[in-house]
Amino acid sequence: MSTRLSLLEILNKNKSTYISGQELADQLGISRNSVWKAIKKLQEQGYQIDSRPATGYRLVSSGDVLSPDYIKENIPYPCRVHVVEKTDSTNNLAKTIADCSTPQIIVANEQTGGRGRLGRTFHSPAGAGLYMTVAFQPDFGLDRAMLTTAMSAVAAARAIERVTGLNPKIKWVNDIYLDGKKVCGILTEAESNFETGRIEKIIVGIGVNCFEASMPEDLNDIATYLAGPQKEFSRNELAAAIACEFFDMLENFDKFSMLREYKSRSFILGEQIMIFNPAIARSIGRPENRLSEGIRARAIDIDENGGLVIEFLEGRRSREMETLTTGEITVRRAYD
Repeated sequence: MSTRLSLLEILNKNKSTYISGQELADQLGISRNSVWKAIKKLQEQGYQIDSRPATGYRLVSSGDVLSPDYIKENIPYPCRVHVVEKTDSTNNLAKTIADCSTPQIIVANEQTGGRGRLGRTFHSPAGAGLYMTVAFQPDFGLDRAMLTTAMSAVAAARAIERVTGLNPKIKWVNDIYLDGKKVCGILTEAESNFETGRIEKIIVGIGVNCFEASMPEDLNDIATYLAGPQKEFSRNELAAAIACEFFDMLENFDKFSMLREYKSRSFILGEQIMIFNPAIARSIGRPENRLSEGIRARAIDIDENGGLVIEFLEGRRSREMETLTTGEITVRRAYD
């Protein structure tokens, strides 16, 4: 954990009193000047830290400080928790951990290169969201691994509901929505051994927009955040809740009950949707200059492998049924 995060954790545990610069330096094993520099940097980032000469420092407002101890203490499953101030991507960081026989949880205060499906970026400003990855060594094969994203979506939706009192919905295959806007994205990756054919590591990245922050202009109308919910929450609480739901479903896996809940939380089933995929566009008879346009269809069901069963509503395949797997496919509601 970085000096700044360690410093924040000490101040957060002692909000009612001032702690001298020397005491902080002794606890952190750094110089008083380094403490002063870290305090200044935290104040620049928006943390309200009161400073009094000959007295010390006190955290007035925590700014929702991430705490590995809090997260770990609230997860009743074996795991290791790592909190970092900044990284390009928690999924990338998880890939550097060789041994995931004990599940690893990586949480970052900020991502500089957060990733989503199909090479998209995930906006990850400091202090505004929960950016976490769960990496583990599976004891199951490819068939069940294919359902990991769906399972993760259910776990995230359950946790958000439990912690905030809100009612999130799932958009196939990996997005969590609130009031018609995206609030959470999930990116699942796997590392395989080509010689044995085994999946050696599954990496599940979960990004949640927690608090209001400036967003790129192209996201203003399609993304939202959890702030201002029915009850207050912290990112620590949400991280622990997501991990608990995830590990509980992993340990007590029930494919059919999980898919039943996934479907019950879906907000596209029975709805008209637009499908974006050049190969599918060709299959319905689209000319080459229109392959990037959406294809009208209806979302019918989720199959036993997590695929989306759809009915085409246009082109030469109108009224035909097909099951979509994740791949390079984007799905939106027709009226979004």
